[in-house]
Amino acid sequence: MLHIHQSIQSGQYPNATKLAKILEVSTKSIHWDIEFMRDRLGLPIEYDAKRYGYFYTEAVSGFPTLQITEGELFAMLVAEKSLQQYRGTTFERPLVSAFKKIAASLPNTISLNIAEWEQTISFRTSVVPKLDLKIFD
Repeated sequence: MLHIHQSIQSGQYPNATKLAKILEVSTKSIHWDIEFMRDRLGLPIEYDAKRYGYFYTEAVSGFPTLQITEGELFAMLVAEKSLQQYRGTTFERPLVSAFKKIAASLPNTISLNIAEWEQTISFRTSVVPKLDLKIFD
């Protein structure tokens, strides 16, 4: 959706076929995303039949950020804390990458120092799993 937004914002008048090819998805997926962007995110998207593409009917300052509840924020903090058990494993990099992507999309109004939560939430495992991570990976 961010790529769709950027294409529309740039004035390229992208259509579903071009976007689907670039993003390697079906045109139906593009239509669903555009519908979601218009109906749920409130973006003023219209289709221009003369230019065969989508455009914004009014100025859009930026892509709407992810809305998050207090419970979801707490779940994010718990998830970040639980990443510690995967430090040094093959799962660390993809988990950290996913966490950073989600954290980057949060609204700017949330400001926390996750390091401060170090003593607040803790995970203690009492059993070492008998698991060969190379085979599992």
